Amino acid sequence: MNAPPPRRGYGWLLGSTVGAAMGDGLSMTALPLLIASQTRDPLVVSLLQVASGLPWLLFGLAAGALVDRWDRRTVMWRTDLARVGVALALGLLVVLDRASVALILVAAFLLASGATLIRSAAPALLPTLVNREDLAAANGRLQAGAMLSGSFAGPSLGGALYATSAASPVIAQTLSLILSALCAARIPKTTTAPSPPRDRRSIRQEAADGVRWLASHRALRSIATGTVLLSAATGVLLAVLVIHTLDFLRLPPTGYGILISVYAIGSGAGSLLTSRLHRSLGTNRCLLASALLGTVTIGALALAPTPILAGCALFGLGVATMLWNTLAVTIRQELTPRHLLGRVTSAFNVVGIGVSPIAALLGGLIASLANTSLAIGVASLLCAIACVFLWRLPEIDQAIAAARKD
Repeated sequence: MNAPPPRRGYGWLLGSTVGAAMGDGLSMTALPLLIASQTRDPLVVSLLQVASGLPWLLFGLAAGALVDRWDRRTVMWRTDLARVGVALALGLLVVLDRASVALILVAAFLLASGATLIRSAAPALLPTLVNREDLAAANGRLQAGAMLSGSFAGPSLGGALYATSAASPVIAQTLSLILSALCAARIPKTTTAPSPPRDRRSIRQEAADGVRWLASHRALRSIATGTVLLSAATGVLLAVLVIHTLDFLRLPPTGYGILISVYAIGSGAGSLLTSRLHRSLGTNRCLLASALLGTVTIGALALAPTPILAGCALFGLGVATMLWNTLAVTIRQELTPRHLLGRVTSAFNVVGIGVSPIAALLGGLIASLANTSLAIGVASLLCAIACVFLWRLPEIDQAIAAARKD
């Protein structure tokens, strides 16, 4: 059977990614504001990041093993339909004024649990839809689409909808997840190289294969360590950003959505710059530049006395985030065998996203004992530590060239 046309399959994957990201962006604004409307305790608010990151620690490795067994497109659309049910239930609770902090945290946990499957399946599916030499550009478009919808359109729309009614952004999230499921179901079936039945072992054993392979690969192991530090910085920042926006910058709830959208605009600019910077500087220098820019911009955000300066800092952080994410995903896809890609992707997500609960609690605790500016300053320090580590990063471009010869 002939392979499906790459452009057609890729377009549906892009549509599914954008739809899911839009839903996540709407909840990125709605859920923190829902909790902040009930309490301003930074430690309690930080529990939202804990609930969103904990599923990766619990299920992330198993999710990677499962998407290497199952048809990845089916995993995506069925999981999105399950998340539609969660969003509908939360929306109904908000309409009935029964959405307590505990129930909001449960909904966040369930939505993130579904994301462990989707975020393991989609990157593993991409190399079957585009040519190898097109991976960097295809990843850049996916990252840009996800950022612009999930961090620009979603949060800004979520803030505007929240101003009309608290349930509106949750209902809009439901529609976005339905769109994502429909697009995923339209992706042409591809061969995802599952393990032959006679070789199939337990989920734990297959997940361990991915972890061992990642741990043995020096270049990817180094990228994973940098990802942990930068993700921890993001976890601290997101845990306190809504309180920092409302109480320190004195902005209304819609202002929080606008600041997140400014961050997304920076991400869009980063997507346009990534290819050019990559050609000019090489992979290693681009990764280091991303961590350096993150250090400076998060530090500036901690000290910014006005919303305009805070917005400028978040714009720069968006550029840094896009640069790192695009390169890290492309490197992983280039260097990982196809039959292990789901498991290695999930291992990356476990160490990256899984650090968020710990980081969020740290940020919430610091903000409770001191203030949000100090907590954000700690996030900047974590980026600085990543910079020190990245000085010793193995030469990535040489590793990619060697992998292409094999």
